[in-house]
Amino acid sequence: MTLGWTLALLAVGLALTALARWHETRPREIGEVRLFPATAVLAVGVLLSVLASAHLVSLIIGVPLRGRYAP
Repeated sequence: MTLGWTLALLAVGLALTALARWHETRPREIGEVRLFPATAVLAVGVLLSVLASAHLVSLIIGVPLRGRYAP
């Protein structure tokens, strides 16, 4: 994945996180059920942001990320 795609993925993750956080903090009436799954969207946004940040660091320093059990 190139630098442009990584930055775009990071922007999407941050935007999803901000949208979900904003939606969670909006006041609602008692008994109203929200149809937007803010917690799930927040989790996806944070996951995308963390993965894109890790990939961005590996692109900048030039060393690929290794798994836990890589020799």
